[in-house]
Amino acid sequence: MSFKNILGCLILFIGTAFPVTGQENDKSKMADMFVHPFLTHMALPDPPGTMSLRLTAFQQRIGSAVGQDLGVHIEAGLLPGLGIHIRSDGIKTSPYSEVMLMYSFLHDASYNNGLSIFGQVSIPTGPVESNALKYLFGLSGRLTIPKIMVMDANMHINLADKMAEYESSFIFKASKMLYPELEFRGVINKDAISLYSLLGLKFRIADEMAIGVGIQTPITTVKEYDTQALMTLGIAF
Repeated sequence: MSFKNILGCLILFIGTAFPVTGQENDKSKMADMFVHPFLTHMALPDPPGTMSLRLTAFQQRIGSAVGQDLGVHIEAGLLPGLGIHIRSDGIKTSPYSEVMLMYSFLHDASYNNGLSIFGQVSIPTGPVESNALKYLFGLSGRLTIPKIMVMDANMHINLADKMAEYESSFIFKASKMLYPELEFRGVINKDAISLYSLLGLKFRIADEMAIGVGIQTPITTVKEYDTQALMTLGIAF
């Protein structure tokens, strides 16, 4: 099954399951948490009945080769403390798409700080040699300095492949509209370590909507690209 089919089915299910409760929830959650990162998973699940969508168009270059793609990231609250994440880093080029269930076992009342555990299934939806599913689990955490900064971080572990994936985002509030951001992501396996950094700026254009531009570059010599320019749209509803 293609990622587009999976995405369509899940959006339909989530939209059908929560048409009323989503309207009843406080719609200031995105405002409370500044804005969403470019790529990193949010470390705590959304409240039941709420949903967020991130669309990130990017152009990447390695040597003289240039390519474009679109990343999709959906997050939704299912039950108190339980949420689902669906992500593809590139519909055309990413070998796998991710479906994750996240449970927060420790958090404050506002979900500004806390810890979660999660399980993830990586589904082959792109150019990949094997059609086998991949299973990962991990831990995520959020730390908020009120009116200054929000940090979300997570670590995925795949025991079968003996590898781990790391992501973190640091979002700073410069004004009610402007949010500078720094993200790190990378992979650790038995052969090599890769690490990338992303510098970006997000603009809140409504309480539940933001747009942003950023540039992602490798820090290590092991890399998939030289530079990646990103434009993103984030919506919560």
